Amino acid sequence: MHKKRPPTTQALMHLTLGVALLGLAGCYPPSALEMDYGNSVRNNTAQQVVNPQAGFNPKPAVGLPPQAAVGEMEKYDKSFIPDKTEKKELKIKFD
Repeated sequence: MHKKRPPTTQALMHLTLGVALLGLAGCYPPSALEMDYGNSVRNNTAQQVVNPQAGFNPKPAVGLPPQAAVGEMEKYDKSFIPDKTEKKELKIKFD
């Protein structure tokens, strides 16, 4: 017949299993996002070394022409409006 283990032994087994799982989670390889950590800071530091007086330049950064920027903003704003197209539903009956 199978003997039931005492509660302290079961708790110790559960604790050991939890610690082992946490240890295995530490071996998981880094994601693509984690591999990119710090790159923006290193890039900004490098840009400041190249031209430390860039912040004092009164000429604004070059961007889009005004008409193109307006068009892009309109497309961006429209992306948040749900489509008005009617969605068809598929109904399945189980008899």
